[in-house]
Amino acid sequence: MSWQLEPTDQYLRDAKRYAKKQPAEYLAVMENLEKFFVALGVAAHPKLVQFGFLHEEPKGIRAIDQSGGVLASGKKRGKLEQTRLYTYADMESKVLHLLCMGSKTDQAKEIRYASSVVDSLREDSEE
Repeated sequence: MSWQLEPTDQYLRDAKRYAKKQPAEYLAVMENLEKFFVALGVAAHPKLVQFGFLHEEPKGIRAIDQSGGVLASGKKRGKLEQTRLYTYADMESKVLHLLCMGSKTDQAKEIRYASSVVDSLREDSEE
């Protein structure tokens, strides 16, 4: 069984806003998400996937940031605002949940929200 992506409504709202207002940050995070998602497909466990743009958060949440990557022209990206996409990889169902996306300054609020979603997902899987 291969991994699937499952976005929350909050993530969809956040992504739409970022794509419109901060397209360079959005594109950089999406490229890193793609790298992470491809690596999940070959890794024995999500924790074995390691990249510089991945950050461990509470409750198994992993944040994907905007770092790295190059433009289509081959040039390195300029300075981008610190951005985080919060994800949760459910090993049993092989679903990568896309929880929310925000700036580094909103990190505490985003992690609280993401943690509450993970709590709900875990409760649902126990039923």
